[in-house]
Order: sequence, then C-alpha cells, then structure tokens
Amino acid sequence: MAELHIIGQLESASDFNAPNSLFCRYSFQTGPNWTLISGFSEGQTASGKENFKNSVEWVHPLDLHYVCKGIQGWPKIILQVSCLDSIGRSWVVGYGCCALPSTPGYHTIKVPCWVPAATTVTERLKQYFIGGGHELTQTDIINLGSDRFDRFIEIIFNKKKIDTIFFCLNRFKLITQSKGEIKLNICIVLRNLTQFGVEYK
Repeated sequence: MAELHIIGQLESASDFNAPNSLFCRYSFQTGPNWTLISGFSEGQTASGKENFKNSVEWVHPLDLHYVCKGIQGWPKIILQVSCLDSIGRSWVVGYGCCALPSTPGYHTIKVPCWVPAATTVTERLKQYFIGGGHELTQTDIINLGSDRFDRFIEIIFNKKKIDTIFFCLNRFKLITQSKGEIKLNICIVLRNLTQFGVEYK
C-alpha cells in the first residue's frame, strides 16, 4: 500500500485583530481509501494573544502517517479559529480549509479564513458590546467542493437527507467576511505511490 507522512507544525495566525486570546481546532479529512495508522487527525492548539506584529504564535506540532489504496480523497485540513475572552467565553472568529500539497518536500501554506457576517444593525451592536458571533451549525460545508458534488447528486436521487444536501449546496449564499490567515509549515513524505501511476521528476 502507498504511504503518506505529514510532519510539521501549525505555526501561527495573523491579522485577526482580536483583543482576546486565539486558539485553533483542526481536523484532517480524507476519503474512504485512506487509513490513519499513527498520529491524531484532530486536535487543538494552546491559546495566545496577538503580538506587536499582529500575529499569534502557536507552533503546534503535526505528525500523521496514512496508508492508502488510491489517491482519491487526498487529505484536507479543516481549521476553526476561536476567541477566548477574560471570563472564559469562546466563539468562532474564522473558518478555513486547505488541501495538503501532493508533492513531496517542505511547504509553507497560508490559509485565508472567513466567518459568517452580521447582517443587521442589531447583530453588529450585539457583537460589539457583548461579543460572540454567528457560527455554522454544520461544519461539513467548510470543505465542500466540486469533488463532492457527484456524491450529493447520488444521495439526492436516492432520496436521503434531502434537507441537509440542499443546505450544503447553497453554502455560497452565506454572507461572509474575510478574517486573517493561518500559516502552516508541512513536510510531505510519500512512499510507494508509483504503483498508482504517480511519478515525480
């Protein structure tokens, strides 16, 4: 079987302009051909406040080892940045998603983040004086793309979970605002992928 090693760190977040501490929850998602044999596919960083460069340094280690039967469903990382205030309340201030590089070697990845925007004056005043914000009830829509559209069509024709599917297909109707970005440093190590016709020259 082919193997993929992911070694690196979730380094930092920048330009979120948050007065409180920030931390990040992450999860790696793959297709059915992939099996995690070591490491953790989900985790959370420590919390920290922005420095004079408007950046929060997490330097959270990542170390995963996958085996696969095919390259379909290549790993993606889903990121959710949250804010922690002085009285222990937390809320999401950014979502992001990125497919991992498919070429071996060292990579620096910058993932732009977004968050559902307040659409009324009342909501904006509430966020300004009380804190908090809108959050997604279904986080699966963060990483939906054309690669999963065929699966949705299949489920629709099978008449399963129709409400959920149409909600996901309408994700582009969300009103969002851009937030900061997250920086990752990743080393990709591949093994035995040539048996699937993948070559690197």
